[in-house]
Amino acid sequence: MILRARPYRSVDDLERMRRLVMVGTKAAISASYLHPGSLDWATHYPPADRALQDNLRLWERIDTEQPRLAAWAIFAHNEESFDLFVHPTLYGTRHHESVMDEYVAWAEARARVLGLREMRPFWAMEYDKVLARLHEAHGYVDVKAEPAAPLFERSLEKLPPIELPPGFTLRTVRDGDDGRQRAAATYGAFELEGDWQEYAAEYARFVASSVYDGERDLFVCAPDGRGASACTIWFDPINKVGLFEPVGTHPDYQRRGLGKAVMAEGLRRMKAAGMQRAIVGFDPNNVAARALYTALGFRATAYFTFPEKELPQDEGI
Repeated sequence: MILRARPYRSVDDLERMRRLVMVGTKAAISASYLHPGSLDWATHYPPADRALQDNLRLWERIDTEQPRLAAWAIFAHNEESFDLFVHPTLYGTRHHESVMDEYVAWAEARARVLGLREMRPFWAMEYDKVLARLHEAHGYVDVKAEPAAPLFERSLEKLPPIELPPGFTLRTVRDGDDGRQRAAATYGAFELEGDWQEYAAEYARFVASSVYDGERDLFVCAPDGRGASACTIWFDPINKVGLFEPVGTHPDYQRRGLGKAVMAEGLRRMKAAGMQRAIVGFDPNNVAARALYTALGFRATAYFTFPEKELPQDEGI
């Protein structure tokens, strides 16, 4: 088997990358494969189409009639993290180790360009012992999180009711005005410190990106017309798994059941699209998020790990 690395080229690559992680999940091995929606979110929000060639790397098998995608790596600019995913047929083999060597060299070089002092993966699961061994061999040290960070999951067999206070309505993003209202909900929910107009313009660019679908971007509109709560849903059609990323309620409208309502609508749309399960990840220290997801029937089915690697710094003259 002959593998060759190259940078990202086009949306055709993105589709192949999505398929690799879905096929990996379908293989039901103890490997860390993120949801394809996480890939779309990480590569297109904040909008960074012009940086994709720098932030994505692919390994292809070139000893076949047509090159086949064997692995890909990402620098997630919104998380300042690095990840590598290999095709399940390569998982745990010497080819996996070889790609890991090249990946770490690429990731460290990319991190230095960006002025980062440490590297960490975003999607590393506790059950992935092969990845843990490879991380350790390349200088990663597992940082224990307290409390542990769960991946929450629930079946879509039975759905919760959608209950809204009087005057509140559920909407999808149909135009630019809807996009601004939806963005206002998460701008307030995440207590962002940047300029609101810049955030709104950034979200408008995301809305215009190739991965965006307004029918999967849901928000609750308050009686005064403001965006109050929001979530975006993503689909894995091979494994029939829906993902929530992100979810948030503006502090002016919290404790009214709006987060539960918008997510209940998201669950309904997932099921209508053929999904059978839903997942969501979150900061385990976020008590409100844990309470919301638990109330909706989500339970922990896996836990993340947090290996980190400090990068050597130039000492200067």
